[in-house]
Order: sequence, then structure tokens, then C-alpha cells
Amino acid sequence: MTRLCRVLLSGLFLFALTCPASLQALENNAATVALVMKSLSNPFFIQMEQGAKGYAGENEFPLEVFGIKNPTDVALQISIVENLISRNYGAIVIAPADSEKLIPVCKKAVEKGIVVINIDNPLNRETLKSHGLTIPFVGSDNRTGGHMMGEYVKRRLDSRGKVVIIEGIRGVENAELRKRGFTEAVTEDSHIEIIASESAFWNTEQAFSLTMSLLEKHPRVDAIFCANDKMALGVLQALDLLNRKNIMVAGYDNIESVRHAIRIGKMCATMEQHPELMGEYGVMLAWKKLNGHNIPNTMSTPLDLITREHFNKKIGFSVSDLENPFFASMIKGAKKEAALYGMTLSISDAGNNDSQQLMDIVNFQNQQIDAIIVNPTNAETIIPGIDMARVKNIPVITVDRKISGGKILSHVASDNIQGGRMAAGIIAAHLNNRGRVVEMEGIPGTSAAHDRGLGFNDELKTYPDITIVAREAVNFDRTQAGQLMERLHNKGIEFDAVFAHNDAMILGAMDVLTRKNALDSKVMVGFDAIKEAVKAVKDKKITATIAQQPQKMGQLSIRTMALFFRGDKIEPVIPVSLSPVSLSKYPRQEGPIAPDHQQ
Repeated sequence: MTRLCRVLLSGLFLFALTCPASLQALENNAATVALVMKSLSNPFFIQMEQGAKGYAGENEFPLEVFGIKNPTDVALQISIVENLISRNYGAIVIAPADSEKLIPVCKKAVEKGIVVINIDNPLNRETLKSHGLTIPFVGSDNRTGGHMMGEYVKRRLDSRGKVVIIEGIRGVENAELRKRGFTEAVTEDSHIEIIASESAFWNTEQAFSLTMSLLEKHPRVDAIFCANDKMALGVLQALDLLNRKNIMVAGYDNIESVRHAIRIGKMCATMEQHPELMGEYGVMLAWKKLNGHNIPNTMSTPLDLITREHFNKKIGFSVSDLENPFFASMIKGAKKEAALYGMTLSISDAGNNDSQQLMDIVNFQNQQIDAIIVNPTNAETIIPGIDMARVKNIPVITVDRKISGGKILSHVASDNIQGGRMAAGIIAAHLNNRGRVVEMEGIPGTSAAHDRGLGFNDELKTYPDITIVAREAVNFDRTQAGQLMERLHNKGIEFDAVFAHNDAMILGAMDVLTRKNALDSKVMVGFDAIKEAVKAVKDKKITATIAQQPQKMGQLSIRTMALFFRGDKIEPVIPVSLSPVSLSKYPRQEGPIAPDHQQ
């Protein structure tokens, strides 16, 4: 069904509700979530709808989507909500066309016992307060987003020049916040002058006409900031017509047509605020509330500044072992982030072969790669490749595992020493500070194996009645871990707990102990929180695993490269938080079962 047809059906839906027969047929909606958006055709809201539908589909609950054709048609959006109330929908997730005029009808819904969640454009806080109303909000911080864009434009202009702002609808909260944040940033400690700030009502055609008029009044303009990408497209059309290629244009929303304009050098920047997550989180909160769960009053979605400097950059990513689910997840995160930032990503799999990884790094340099990311197989052997990259001025980031020498741009990783300490604390708590432990070490020479073992054994020193009865390197390998369990069992070595430096090894130990009916009495702790291990925790087959978010590591490594190309300051170490995954409470616990969906 085309989106135009769906807009028309929204109108027919309103008409049909005047008919009692239609009302009777549609009245059973208490378990249905309605998503009400400002548009059904804008790419931003298409992504929002996709995120909402994805969550509803995975969790198997009914979701219906409504929208208005014109974002200024506040009356139609109010009418849609009125009729959803009359049809007794269980929940309404709304991206309001107006921050104040939608509040009375939202209050009416709340008073009828309908769950209401506000997404994208926040309802006015003071007006909500005056109505005695609290409505949970899901979305990005528009003032922060405007501020980020203002800082970028200011730096590109070297703090001098004349700027025009093309606003959204005045009085709409997200439009006002973007304008405020941009204005604050671009004028602070600078000689930049905002020579005009006018509304184009989120509309491409009106932005075109407004730009033509403004450039006639103000011949000298250095940059134009548009509060959404649809208006930025109108600005670009005007600049093309006037052959004004020297004006910097920045937008907001990261729609595909604007990404193309950045890719070919016609625009400088836009802002990604993840509408798919707004839709997903909005219906998630609605569904949880419908099912009696407590939900937060606010839930933030991230902001990513997308700029010309990192588009079309070529990144080489050398991973130690793609057959390991942990590293496969890392690459998945890197691919997603590279697509967001317009980068081309080349992946090489070393297969845990030190020589192969060194060769891969050299090959990247011969392919005129702009930057290299390395997940080292060994802390020592790739140093010559890192040194060669430095000579060629190719920046290098290491991820998860460290190297013992060579100059790199940054290291992205969790604190493996702290993770080892967490594992020791979990085992001590479950053993009541007394027992015998088997430690399965990772690949010798890797920083992960060294640091996890160091933290684990250092923490165990505080528990004098816990002893290590066996310690062996089984190279992060599931099969070798199973073989070690077999040998220990055959030798009659008794133990109460197993700590493995990764989940593949703890799962290998689990396989053997399950087959020998010896698993129930054992405390089993792994490291990485891969999906199979998290499921094993849920199924009570292993005790815990330490989650270090490999997908986020991959994302952060790419994001750090984007910041480097943009000229931002890069921290030498980018930390990724750790959290234990366990069904039991114990000292140092920082979080629940990790979700499969990482941000």
C-alpha cells in the first residue's frame, strides 16, 4: 500500500468512525498500540515506523500506524488521537505536530486510562505542568544537537562570517531547541553574525522560496543551517539555481538524499538522531506499561554528527578470528557505524595467525587505505606493521586487545583486569569464599588473556580459602576447553568452579560436564556475553558471563576514526563499560541480562 493511500485511509478512518457499525467492528483495541506521526512520507518518519514495527513484530503485539500529510495540519492529528480514544486503544505513541496544542487531547487519553508516550518532538514542559500531566518522552536532545552543529559550523568558518538559519515551525519544541542550541554555539566566542532566521515550516518548497528571497536581501552569506533535511534540499535547489557553490549548508535528520549531497560535496553536515530507535523505544515503553511494568519518564536516543570530512574514507579492519562470535559481533557493529558515517570498510580475518595479520596490515597500506583498525592476534608480532603505517601517516586504532609497542591513535576496549576481578568476586560469592577453581586461559601473548588472568588471580588473593587446582591455556577454543575438562575428569581432579577467559571455553567446559551429569554443582563463569552464553545463563547452565559489548567496541572504533578525520581531539583510550550477566545477585553486580540490541 502506498503512503499516499495510507494518508487517505487515515481520513477515511475518521469518517468511518461516525458510523456506529464501523465503531462496533473496531472497538476491541485494548491491546493495540497506535503510533501517530507527523508524516507518513518523510524519510525520517519512515525510519521511525520501521523501528516501531520491528519491535512490535519481534514481541508479537498489534501496532497500527497513523500520520498526517502536512506537518502543519495539527487539527487532523488531534482528530486522529480523538478517534483513537473513542476506539479504546490501549496505548498511543505520538510524535506531536505541535508541542502545546496536542496536550489537551493527550490529557484526555490519559484520563481514559490510555497509555501515552511522547516521542521525537517533546511536549512543552510548562504546559504539561499546568495541566497536571506527566507523559514519558523518548527522543534526542535537540538543543544539544543544535549546539553540536553550531560548534562544527563555527570551526569550519574559523569563527568568522555571516550565517542564515532556516527554522522549522515556530513554537514547535524541537524546532525552537535546535535553533537555540545552534545560535548559542555558533555565536559564542566568535565573530559570526546571524543575519537572518526565518521559518520554512519544515517544507522543501518553502525553503527554496525563502532562500531565494534571503539571498537577494543578503548577497554575502557564508553558511546556512536548516532545522531539518527536507528544508536543506530546498536550500540546495536555490543555490544550484543561483550558482552559489561557496555557501556551506548544514541540515538535520540524515536522510538519504542529503547523505548523497554530502557524499558529492554539495553539503557539509547533517545530524543523525536515530528515528528508528525513537519508534522502537516508544512502542517498547508503551507495551511494557500496558503489561504492568514500571517505565522511565525519559529515554534518550543518541545523536551523531555526520560531516563531509569522513565520507568516502576507506578503513581497513583486521580482526583476529571471525569464527569467534565475539569478534563477529564486533565487526557487525563496525559495519553498521561505517555505513552511518559514509565510510568504506574492508575486513580481513587473520584466523588467529600472527603472520597472516601482519600481511593483512601491509596489504591495507598498499591498497591506499585511509586508516586501519586492528584487533590483534598477538601483542608483539604486528608492531612492524604498525610502525610502517606510522611512516605512511596512516592512523591506527587497536580494539579489545592491546599491543606492546608502536604508536597508535587510540585503543578501544573494556578493562579486562576489572572484568577478571568481577569474575573472581562472582565465584567467591557463590562458593561462600571457599572452594577449588579451574582457570582456563586464553591465547598466550594476547592482552585479553593476560589482563583477565591478572585481575582474576589478584582478586582471588583476598580469598585465602579459594585455591586454583588447575590452570591451562586452551587458546580461547571451545574444543580444547572440552578436552581439558575430559582430562581433569579422567584424572579425578575435584573442583567447584570454572573461570574461562572467554565464553567459547566456558561453553566447551559446559558441554563436557553436561554429558557427564556433573554440571549442576559447578559454578561456571565465562567472559564476553555472546548470545549462546547469555542463553546458557538464562537456562541456568552456567552461572555468569562478563559482558563487554563487542558490537559497541566495533562502533566506537569507527566513530573514533570519524572524529579524527573531522579534526576532533582523540582520547588515547576509549573505555567500554563492563557488566556481569547473571540471574543471581552478588557483590559488584552492575546490570541485568544484557540485551541483544546494542547501541
